[in-house]
Amino acid sequence: MKQLVKAGITTVVNDLGASIFNYALSLKLLQVTGSAMGYGTSLIIGPVVGLFVAPWVGNTVDSYQRKHVALIAEGVLILTLIMYFFVFELFHTNILISAIIVVCLNNITARFFTISYLSSTPQIVTSEHIQKLNSIESTAATVSSILAPAIAGFLFGIMDFKWMIVLQIITETLTLILTIATHFDSNPIDKTKKKIQNLNIFKSLNKYPMVLFFLIVTMCLNITSTALVIGMPYVVIHILKYSTTISGNIEGVYSVGALIGGIIITMINLKSTFGFIRSMYWATSTQLLILGLMLFTLPRYVLFIFTFFEFVIGVLDAMSQPPMFTYIQKTVPERDLGKVNTSMYTAAQILTPIAVFIFSVVFSKINYQMIFFINGVVSLLLTFLLLEIVGKGINKNE
Repeated sequence: MKQLVKAGITTVVNDLGASIFNYALSLKLLQVTGSAMGYGTSLIIGPVVGLFVAPWVGNTVDSYQRKHVALIAEGVLILTLIMYFFVFELFHTNILISAIIVVCLNNITARFFTISYLSSTPQIVTSEHIQKLNSIESTAATVSSILAPAIAGFLFGIMDFKWMIVLQIITETLTLILTIATHFDSNPIDKTKKKIQNLNIFKSLNKYPMVLFFLIVTMCLNITSTALVIGMPYVVIHILKYSTTISGNIEGVYSVGALIGGIIITMINLKSTFGFIRSMYWATSTQLLILGLMLFTLPRYVLFIFTFFEFVIGVLDAMSQPPMFTYIQKTVPERDLGKVNTSMYTAAQILTPIAVFIFSVVFSKINYQMIFFINGVVSLLLTFLLLEIVGKGINKNE
């Protein structure tokens, strides 16, 4: 139980500190540059940097003791932030350049820490507590995502930005101390892998066909789920002419659903993790179809429909992620967890920018009700094709 508490607090402190800093940095860039591009710097750089360093992250995490990798990553991040604090005033006229450098280093060190910590779950808790730890960490991350924007906005209005840097230094130092205090069992190391032999990070998934299969299904459903992410604010603001505040409030309902879903999955014990993941895929695609049908048949209740389905998707996402991590951590040998988790993280980000671009164009050209309906049908057909036809042979071999 102490291990669960330490890991949960570590996740809250780390995620909350990083999120507050990222929001505050975005606000500072918007204030100085007046550019939306500056505001979205971290969103653009994150996936690019993640893809670039992914091969080194996975191999490093599996080639050394993961606690040591996590501690070194945190130490480097703290030193980077300390340097940024002292040189911030010097780069005040070129804040965008300095911000890009810091965001890159933040993303690199954060990726090493996150993958190391996630891959260390079997070394932190016993097998029967793996799902509970994943659920606690997921819920903690959700709580952080709810609190961070409000805290960052409030602090940004009452203090100079350089003190926001100090705040993250404090939270990262606390994360370092908590990680030191958390017991990690030694993880197995393949000493023959002294250097990276292949930069194809997805090659490691070939040994685990069911994990690869689940990844493919997840990537496909992530694409169709992007319709709501792009379509909801577009419809509410540009078509229905409501304010950005209304759109933001509807988006906020997702976090409420995610918090509730996280609490639910923390409290239950799954008899079949594999079966539960399949059920979540069906639930996700089915609700996308129902969303499309309701927008067609109940056009007067668009705001209510969007609010309801933001909540539902939040619940489903929060309930599906911890079991997926649990399945991976119980199926994949500990020596490969770093590479597999890195592959999953990277793959989840690769198609998102493409999906965002596609739906941004489509919503400006085609009736939104038709888009949501077709998207729901495609999502359900993809789920049926992948789970019941393509994946049937894989299921038998599992």
